[in-house]
Amino acid sequence: MSKMKRRYFKRNGGQKRKVAGRSACDNHHICFVRRKWNGGSVGELRRFHYCILSIPRATLHRAIHENLAYIPVPRDSSAKEALAELRSLEKYGAISDDDSLEKRLNLLAALFDCTEQPTADGFRKQLEIVREFKDKPP
Repeated sequence: MSKMKRRYFKRNGGQKRKVAGRSACDNHHICFVRRKWNGGSVGELRRFHYCILSIPRATLHRAIHENLAYIPVPRDSSAKEALAELRSLEKYGAISDDDSLEKRLNLLAALFDCTEQPTADGFRKQLEIVREFKDKPP
């Protein structure tokens, strides 16, 4: 135990600190990892609200990150086009924040088909992991 932790531990009467507000769900960025999906239109796409959703931390989120290291990063121009398309779809009501993770992954894979095939394949791999997880018996 480090010196600072020991001091804190003693001051609190030997009790561990409880983390306030920690829930069973976590925000999952569909476009991950951050250090690769950072800056420019690629970073903007990663932070777009449709590409972030809350999923169970200890189960589904863990399964995705254990089985898939990262989604291949597209060119900046392709990310810019996909972002414009997502905004257009949102404007006309074709997509919403209530959409399932599967629908979001299918849409992103379709947006990057033909132009950025490795990225589309990454989204499909993530979709496969999600489907396998949801098909497992409880």
